[in-house]
Amino acid sequence: MTDTPAAAGPHCDDPHDHSGHDHPPTGADLVRDLVKGLSIQALLIPALGVVLLLAILPFAPLTPVPLLLGIALGAVQLLSLVATSLFVARTRKQLAVNPGLLAVRSIVEELLRVAAVLMALLLWPADLRTHLGIWVGAGCALVWLALATAQTVTTRRRIARPGEWSEEAISTMLAHRVGARSTVVMRLLDVTGTALFQVGATVLVILSPILVAGTAVLSIGVGLSTLVLHRRAPAERSRSPWAYAPIALGLLTLALAVFGVLAL
Repeated sequence: MTDTPAAAGPHCDDPHDHSGHDHPPTGADLVRDLVKGLSIQALLIPALGVVLLLAILPFAPLTPVPLLLGIALGAVQLLSLVATSLFVARTRKQLAVNPGLLAVRSIVEELLRVAAVLMALLLWPADLRTHLGIWVGAGCALVWLALATAQTVTTRRRIARPGEWSEEAISTMLAHRVGARSTVVMRLLDVTGTALFQVGATVLVILSPILVAGTAVLSIGVGLSTLVLHRRAPAERSRSPWAYAPIALGLLTLALAVFGVLAL
């Protein structure tokens, strides 16, 4: 009678036995998770815009045109950002992480906000100041939400399409052990924080133009938190408290605006 081999136990040295072991995701896994996550994000960001519009309906002024003024404000802010980026690209790329340039850009954006709310007050003096501020701020927020949606859709397409850009992006994420879920979640928090900040800051400024100094400080704080975060290793960013600064400052700005409205 021949001996039968013993059944392989849980501690066998079979190189093909991967049970009980955790393995990092492959490039294909990361691409699949990113495409799925970005697809969901591309739906959630517009949904956030719809929720914003529904939330401000009870505060509608006599005319919805202030929403268009807010959209114009967001568009000019976006043009300011593009102009700054082109200036940095044509001069010194190190300026992109320069706190001074960041401060100047934030101050310019807040001065544009003051100009927009003053124009709203001149055009619609019969409307409540707070209602005008809410609608101008919401229009500005919609521009940034639209931009974030377009960026998400573009990134999803580039990730899904094999090519040099997608291969380099996936290789970088794998090398730094950056997960798809954390990437998508942190981006969604940043976008939400931006939308909340735009509404809250516009209400604060229309309550008192002097408060533009405070909104500029909060805007600079958001930018500085991003600079600090980018100096950390990619794998550590989602675990850093700085990663939550944009949403925290956005909530703070909105809370101050609500307090100011209730104090009237």
